[in-house]
Amino acid sequence: MPVPVDDLTDDEPFPVNPESAEYEALSFLVVHHEYGYTPQEIAVRTDLNKTTASNTMAQLVENGLVEQAEDVYYIDPRRVDELTNRLRSLDSAVELFEATPDNDSYAQEDWEQEVPSINPDEQTETSVERDSEAVKARAEALIEEVENSDLD
Repeated sequence: MPVPVDDLTDDEPFPVNPESAEYEALSFLVVHHEYGYTPQEIAVRTDLNKTTASNTMAQLVENGLVEQAEDVYYIDPRRVDELTNRLRSLDSAVELFEATPDNDSYAQEDWEQEVPSINPDEQTETSVERDSEAVKARAEALIEEVENSDLD
């Protein structure tokens, strides 16, 4: 019996946040995926202390992102490309939000209140009045044009 693709896909978000200990340790292991490292070695090569490195590695194993053999942690070679792409996506999201200008209208609260609706049923009184004035002005201009052309 066919199975819907939606039932086969994983809707779980990626369990690593940028600028977290998990991100730092996972990034290190992805970059150095040819080798396995102990938590102490990871701590020496990153900004993590030994306790944080140890707890972080346990969390990454629990989340299924890192493999463990005795006290050595490593990335499954078949997952290097996938994890590299995931980390790049996180980096891109961080860069996008850091690049948002402070004067961006959409970054201000209630910005949507200043934009008229495109739905005719939801148009504000102001936008309806503005549209009515534009229609009246155009009609008057057309009438004047017709009257002036009859005089010629």
